[in-house]
Order: sequence, then C-alpha cells, then structure tokens
Amino acid sequence: MSCARKIGVLLGGFSLEREVSIRAGEAIVAALRKAGHDVHALFVDRHVDMALRQSGIDVAFLAVRGRYGADGCLQGLLEMLAIPYTGSGVLASALAMNRAKTKDVLRLHNLPTAPAYPIRSQQQDSISEVHGAFGFPVVVRPVGATLLFGGTLVHDEMELESALESAFALDDEALVERFLQGRPLSVPILDGQALGVVEVSRTGSWAVGRSSGARGHEVCAPARLSSAREASVLRLASQAYQALGCDGPACVEMVVSERFNEIIVDVDSAPLLLPGAPLPRMAHEAGVGFDDLIEEILAGARLRAHGIRRNRRLDHGTFEGPDRRATAAPAAH
Repeated sequence: MSCARKIGVLLGGFSLEREVSIRAGEAIVAALRKAGHDVHALFVDRHVDMALRQSGIDVAFLAVRGRYGADGCLQGLLEMLAIPYTGSGVLASALAMNRAKTKDVLRLHNLPTAPAYPIRSQQQDSISEVHGAFGFPVVVRPVGATLLFGGTLVHDEMELESALESAFALDDEALVERFLQGRPLSVPILDGQALGVVEVSRTGSWAVGRSSGARGHEVCAPARLSSAREASVLRLASQAYQALGCDGPACVEMVVSERFNEIIVDVDSAPLLLPGAPLPRMAHEAGVGFDDLIEEILAGARLRAHGIRRNRRLDHGTFEGPDRRATAAPAAH
C-alpha cells in the first residue's frame, strides 16, 4: 500500500504575474484539498531552495509564471532536488519563455510565424541600421519577459526607439516583429492533445492591451471557425507544442485573418490555471471540470532523466529518487 504524497503548490514568484499566480495557486490548493490530498502552498522567493528542502514534499505542482518560474530555472532546481513537478521540463520551458528562440524552433519545423528579428540593448544606438528596410508597423516585445507585456505597436522610427527603451527596462534583448492584425486565438493543449480553439478578446490586437489586472479575466469563448481552418489551427498548435518539447498543459497563441493563413504568436508552457482562463475553460467545454483538470495535471508530474541512471521508478505519480536530505556527493568508482 503506497503512502499518501505530500504535494507542494508553488506560487508567487518574481514576475509581473506574481499576483495572478497567487490566485491560481490558491485555486489549485483548494481543488487538491477537496480531493483529499495533503497539499501545502509554497511561495517562491529567493529562499525557495531552502523552503523546498525543508518542506519534505514528494511532488511540486507549479503555478508560477514568468521569469524564474516558467523559464526553466525553477524546473532545473526541482530536477537537482529530485522532486517531480508538473508541466514542461527545463529545455521546453526555457525555449517557450524566450520569444526569439521559440521563433527559431518554429521556423526549423516549417511552422508559420510572423517575420521578426531580435535586437540587444547594446545595439540601441544603431536602431536605424539594424531595422533597415524591415518596415512598419511592428510590435516590440521583451524577448524573455512575462506574457503580460503583450508588446508595443509602433508605426515609425521614433516610436520604435521609445518602445525598445521600455522593452530593455525589462530585458536586455527585444523582439521586433511584423504586426499582423487578426483574430487572436488560443489553443489549450493537455498532454499533447489539443482541446479546442478559444477566441480571446483583447484590446486593439493580439499584441496590445494586456495588463496584469485583466490577465485571467479575458473574455474567451470557443472560436467560430470553418471546419478546415479549425483543423489547420489545431494541427499547427499541436506541432508547435511538439517542436518545443512541451509536456502537460500548454497554450499555443495564434492569430488568424482572411488576408493570411494562421500565424503562431506564442507558446505558453505554463498556462494560467484559473477557472475562466482559456485552458480550464476549454477543458470544461470538453466535459472536464476544473478539479478533474488539476488532478489530471498532477498525475503527469515527473522528472526528466538527463544521463543519470535511476534504479527506482515513478509509479502512479510517486517518485522514490535520491535522498533529498543528503548533501555529500557519492564516492567515485
């Protein structure tokens, strides 16, 4: 008979999405407690490594978004501590968080994405030369900043300089991307299966108007698309998920228009888990309630082996790995 697991829900963090992460974490804690789990909320701060060691948790449910939470850093720490965790692994999380690298991977897999180029803060004095004949309008986004910073729509060189200055305040690299006006869509995916297509209402365009207050309260509903276009959107989203190597829950954000084919905008490897957010909303449409969704995500928690031999298995979601209390390295043979 297996022992009950001690589950830690990691929430908070350092990004602009800290508050919404806390709300999502609280909803997850409530759902897991309702199911009878031994669950504890763990706030992510500069002492998270010590908190994890002292908590004695058997599995981590990640509700943290943004930098140091959804970019592979926290996932790497959990791997080092041999604590199974939900969602994507280190590499997929890092790739999805870096918009420029996401585009590189999508292009390598021949997946449609808007033309763009990265620019570093050191190139700020030569913006005109770097931008060249790329043209306008464009959207400027920090390469690795939170999804809350949807981007700044600019129409000329003066606006470009101002937008880059704002972006560099959040990151030392920015992405300048061709602006494509269209309908913003989100494709929630769970364990590789696309659940459907949600149309998300945002101010102005897919790239403009996001705010921390609105995130999680966006008006979303199943998208009305032709059967052929819906099939294409679902296929492309699933391919993007696979190309980045995502696991568990994710949302692929796209834009569609009658003037152009489907374009992939973002891959969110740590989608917001609040009942009204796109992934839980679409799961509900498919007959999976919020509590059941959280349970299913928890069941997928695991570690990724990276050249390390493990002689114990992850059975029914329970991992019995190296003793996390040990501090001395094993002797070499």
